[in-house]
Formats: sequence, structure tokens, C-alpha cells
Amino acid sequence: MNDTPQDAWFYSREGERIGPVTFAELRIKASEAALNPRLDMVWTHGMAEWKPAGEIEGLFERRAPLESPESLAPAADPYSPPQQESPENFMAKEGGWPGARRRSFLIATLIFPFVWAFGLAAATPFLTSEFGPEIMKFAAIGANLIPFIVGLCFGLKRLVNLGMSRWWYLGNFVPILNFWVGYRCFACPAGYAYHKKLDGPGVFLAIVYWLLIAIVLLAVIAVVALMFGAIGSPEIQQQIRDAIRAASAPKA
Repeated sequence: MNDTPQDAWFYSREGERIGPVTFAELRIKASEAALNPRLDMVWTHGMAEWKPAGEIEGLFERRAPLESPESLAPAADPYSPPQQESPENFMAKEGGWPGARRRSFLIATLIFPFVWAFGLAAATPFLTSEFGPEIMKFAAIGANLIPFIVGLCFGLKRLVNLGMSRWWYLGNFVPILNFWVGYRCFACPAGYAYHKKLDGPGVFLAIVYWLLIAIVLLAVIAVVALMFGAIGSPEIQQQIRDAIRAASAPKA
């Protein structure tokens, strides 16, 4: 049985879902500017989906503009409803969400490590001659940690950009779940945890991502089959072993 009261409300701040709180407490946060009407999402029982806080009736105080003498004259249309942007269009805009966008995440995790390794390899001889091998031995340990630190930082920010909690980063270390977390970070646009919609680049990146996963899994299955003799032909097994041995042998 659900013990959550019917008057319970939940809201999000930078991807963190907070609650339950009462509607009165939610109004206090809105009056104290602790609730962003455009970026923060709100949900309660009976709502089909999360909505921007500004769309919740009675949550924010509506201040009527000062009336001029001209405005006191009767208008042809006494009421003109405000033209509000749909939540889907608003949430699909990457600029409206905090954290790391998809492009910066891909650069930080896929391109930066190779650029850093190349630059480090090119600079190591010069730095060794300047500071000596002993100092460079310890400096190399710290230098090799830089790509990991950058990837961790952008990975956490990317989850916030998707509308997810930073704790989901631990899913990268759980088998099977890491595929799902990686897919969201690799392909999904900003705010995907709420609107569940892929844009054009996201569809393309999703296809590339799952094709790479399938290729890697097939390669692993082939290696395991070879190790346990699932490939029945001794000739094929020997050819594969020779190919692996030739690829791993040091070149003269």
C-alpha cells in the first residue's frame, strides 16, 4: 500500500528529484525564487507526466500589469490566452538544460584521451631531459589520470544534462546496465529522462552505438568459442590461433 499522501508533490532541481512536499511548501519555494518556472519540473498524483513548474496553476503569483487609461476601454476580445511553448519543444532544446551537452561529452570522452596520449608521448622525451627520469616517473602517473578525471567530470555533468541523477554514473560499473547508461550519454539529447524523444543526430548516434556494441559482443563470443573449443574444425582453430599469435608478436 502506498503511504504517500494525495497532497504530496515532487519537484526536480538539476536532475535531482525531491519530495514529497505539500503544495503550500511548494508555493513558498516558488515565492523565494527557489523554483525555476522553466527548468524545474513538478509532478503529483493524477498527472500523466512531469510538467514545468510555471505551468502549474496557482504555484506562482501572477502580478497584473498597471492599467493605463487606454487599457480600461473595453477590448474586442476580453481574453487572449498566452502562447506557451509546448514542454516537448522546450525540453528538446539543449541550451535550456544544465550540465554537459552531448557534443562536449563525446569530445571529452572519445577524442580528448587520444589527443592527450599523443601530446604526452611527444612531450615525454623533452620533459625527461629537462626534469630527469625520476621526476617524470611520478609525473607520468598523474598525467595518465587526467583523461579519467576529465571523463568522470563530463560523465557526471552529462547525466545532469539528461535530467538524471549523478548516482547513475555508478551504473557504468554494472554489467548490462552500463550499456543502457552509455547509450543515454552517447546518443540522447538534453532532458531525455523527461521527454523520451530522440532528435536526428541522436538516432544516428544510437545506430552507431548499438552497432559497435554488437560488433564487440560478437568478437568476445568468437574468442570464448575458440578458447572452449566450440569451433569444431581443428584447422579453423589453428588458423585463428596463428592469426592471434601473429597479431600479438612484437615486430622487429
